[in-house]
Amino acid sequence: MTLKFVCVKLSMKKIMSIHKLFLPLLVVLVGCTFENQPLVTIDGDRYTVADFRQNFKLMPEEDSVKRMEKIDAFIDQMLVVKEARERGYEDDQVVKAAFETHRKDIISRTYYEENVVNKIKIPDSEVRKVYAQFIDQYHLAQIVVDNDSLAQYIQGELQKGMQFDSLLKFSLDTLTEGGDIGSFSVMSLPEEILTAIKKTKEGEVTDAIKFGAYTYFLKVIEHKKSDTPKFDEVKENIRNNLMRERITEAGEKFVAELLEDATVEFNQEGLDVFLKPDSEITEEDLDKWVVKKHDTSYVYVRTVKESVLNQFRRSNLDPKALIERVLVPDLIYDQALERHFDKNATVKGKLKNTRDLLVYQKFYSDEVLEKAAPDSLEVVEYYKEHKDAYKDKELSDIFAMLQNTIRTSRADTMREKLFKTLRDKYNPEINQTTVTTLLKEEK
Repeated sequence: MTLKFVCVKLSMKKIMSIHKLFLPLLVVLVGCTFENQPLVTIDGDRYTVADFRQNFKLMPEEDSVKRMEKIDAFIDQMLVVKEARERGYEDDQVVKAAFETHRKDIISRTYYEENVVNKIKIPDSEVRKVYAQFIDQYHLAQIVVDNDSLAQYIQGELQKGMQFDSLLKFSLDTLTEGGDIGSFSVMSLPEEILTAIKKTKEGEVTDAIKFGAYTYFLKVIEHKKSDTPKFDEVKENIRNNLMRERITEAGEKFVAELLEDATVEFNQEGLDVFLKPDSEITEEDLDKWVVKKHDTSYVYVRTVKESVLNQFRRSNLDPKALIERVLVPDLIYDQALERHFDKNATVKGKLKNTRDLLVYQKFYSDEVLEKAAPDSLEVVEYYKEHKDAYKDKELSDIFAMLQNTIRTSRADTMREKLFKTLRDKYNPEINQTTVTTLLKEEK
């Protein structure tokens, strides 16, 4: 595509208007550009600020020394990954098995985030609306009764002009002085009560309000806008609460549609098997199906009996709920693969990061942790050499502690030696400009 530029004369006012229009976009682009800036290059492999942030988070209170420690730790980690790859650790069976387990979870979770979580946006106007309800407060006093005849009597007396305080003797509330139950924000009051008190002026009493098993008469002592808390103090909490509510609602809808599309059906006879004592479960019970999807794929009691029963005994949750815990992520994963979400750039980045982390952990375990572990004779010798430091302590009482002391000391030495060797071998190219920006940035 070819872009054609047209030259026109613009007034300074128009130029400034255009500048203001594109400034937010420019800020976003600059931010994205920095995240893609190389932090370190190791033998041609380029690692960006975004790669760093996947495993390390810089906190506002950290000084440059602490931040540099994290950057160095990231570089050392990537050096280990490079060396591990060279030695074929990506094909290690432990790494491959762990990666497959994580792979499914990453694809499912990221797909859910993309289709549910990331679609939820809470505008400032909505936050302010909730804040307005939060500071809109009613100071109330109550008369509460559980007898309809008595409620009718009190209603009649109030209509005749009887004072609220004169009728407090009929209230079940004998703990508060004058029936005073304090102040409540508009957002905390049930709809039935809020509707009634909105119609009531200060100093007046509502008509009878039936709420649950009780009838309430509420006196509006005061209606005011509270000065505290300030909007800036609570806006993020309000936004987060709204986000959680919307995500829950959207998530429930998403899962319901998922179950419907998969034509999921539970077999009550199969579910009832899990409620039987073990001794009464027959071969016929084991062959019953529990749940099916797409009218073709069945799960039988026999295949999930042990896992469901173990969880059921620990949590006492309904077997159907326990099976749904596993079924729903499976359905999300199936749908994600159908839509080729495993090719999504974010997913691919997370999968790469996970594989690197697993490779690092396995290599570090093999080359440092296992080699640092002392045998029993070494622990005995250490005890003898340092006996003065452990007076009145029997070896059997502190054996595990000494073993850990030796292991930790050795691991520290071996780790430093490993990192130095790898830095000498690969000579990582560190982008000092990016490092400087990370050290100074405010979060």
